[in-house]
Amino acid sequence: MEPSTFEGLPWAQQRRNLVLFALCTGMQYLAAPVLYVGITQASLCDKLGADTTMANLPGTLFFAMTAVPALIAWISPQVRALKRNLSLCYATSGAMCAALAITLALPVSNSFKIGMVVLQGGVSGAVMPAAIALLWEVIGRGSDESKRGLALSLAFGAGPVLAVLGSLCQAILLGNTLFGYKFAGLPYPTNFIVLFGAGAPAMALAAMFAQGFSIVPAAIEKEREPLSSVVGLLVGLPLMMVAVLATMQRPSLLGYACAIGAGLAFLWHFRFVFQQRILLLATIVTILMYAGNVIPSNMNLYSKEALGADPESFAGVQNMLRFGLKVVAGSLLGLFLTRTSPRAGMLATATIFFSAMLWAMFVTGPWYLVAFGLHGAGELIGVYAPNYIVSASRKSDLRRNMAFVTMLMVPAAPAGYLYGKIVDSVKKAGWTADGINSAALGFRLSFAVCALLILCGILLAATLLPAKPRVEHDADVIGLD
Repeated sequence: MEPSTFEGLPWAQQRRNLVLFALCTGMQYLAAPVLYVGITQASLCDKLGADTTMANLPGTLFFAMTAVPALIAWISPQVRALKRNLSLCYATSGAMCAALAITLALPVSNSFKIGMVVLQGGVSGAVMPAAIALLWEVIGRGSDESKRGLALSLAFGAGPVLAVLGSLCQAILLGNTLFGYKFAGLPYPTNFIVLFGAGAPAMALAAMFAQGFSIVPAAIEKEREPLSSVVGLLVGLPLMMVAVLATMQRPSLLGYACAIGAGLAFLWHFRFVFQQRILLLATIVTILMYAGNVIPSNMNLYSKEALGADPESFAGVQNMLRFGLKVVAGSLLGLFLTRTSPRAGMLATATIFFSAMLWAMFVTGPWYLVAFGLHGAGELIGVYAPNYIVSASRKSDLRRNMAFVTMLMVPAAPAGYLYGKIVDSVKKAGWTADGINSAALGFRLSFAVCALLILCGILLAATLLPAKPRVEHDADVIGLD
């Protein structure tokens, strides 16, 4: 029997919230070719003459900027601002897509255009994870917990269908080959101008949908905490930016020092999490698994070796497969979650992630493209790892913990730079093995490193995390009886 109310909301309003959640998520998926920073940006950077390390920078900066949502949560913590902030995040993302499209149409240098591609990756990293965190809060405040599996199946099962549609449009624009048929495509740079420009109206629709949510007003609005409570964020964010910029061309002592400083600052800010054993373990596991999120750039660039064609030629097809399999996995995993446990959902997605790396390492030719489908399904770790942390959180800590979850991509961000550096270093050294040229060997080694990090996360989760976490008493905090 359907629940009649939830914290004052009748079932009709709850149902509308679930549908709007799916629509907002669907708009994110529709614009996925440009919002999922990695494949498309790497292809464009390659077209503009960037090396492998630079082509990985938009993806790296995307994850480095995911610390910003925690700062947004501090600046505007009130429930009454929830819908407004969500709409602003979508609008900002759309404006950046439009700005990049305009830049590509202007007679400016390729270096400037590459800088704008990198900036688009950074802006997306700041506002899109914030939007996702706000959506989690909306669904938590606007529907019964028993309906969470339904919302996830609807949003991450049906939603990726729109990503497939968006990727098909990308394939048509870029002149990709799809199942033996070669699209004519549009000439460069018109193809990329249209592709990024199309992200703006999709985000405008999401901003409009966000205004339709029904949320029960808070009895007492939470006030902004004092500045001293976010010193770690205010110190860590600029240090992280300097670390990324300092290592754009080559490793440097300044870059390493800033990265370490940023890490320590973020650890200090979120020290409350590390006092809870389950959350601490879940954090380590999630970071290791998120290392797979920054490998798509290398997977796309490897197309030259695995498929014998420029990365741009397969970007659309790769995204279609990436999101096509996500449709199937998203639908099944939502049902799987209702019958198993939060840990099982996390392990299932991570195992698929791991299999994608094995496939990329050992398969070449047209069948190599299957790796993108497996990777797309594995990317749902970004849903099921946060879901585990939600299940392990006290209700009073939920908002703070979800802001923390958005930052778990930050320590994973350097892996993207590492993957690119492995390729460039192996190519520069001229290493070969068993008839594999240095470029192919470098890419395969980067896939192996990624697979190893994910495997470590799987083993830790399987052996140390409880299947159904419950943090209900102060005794769950380290040091208390």
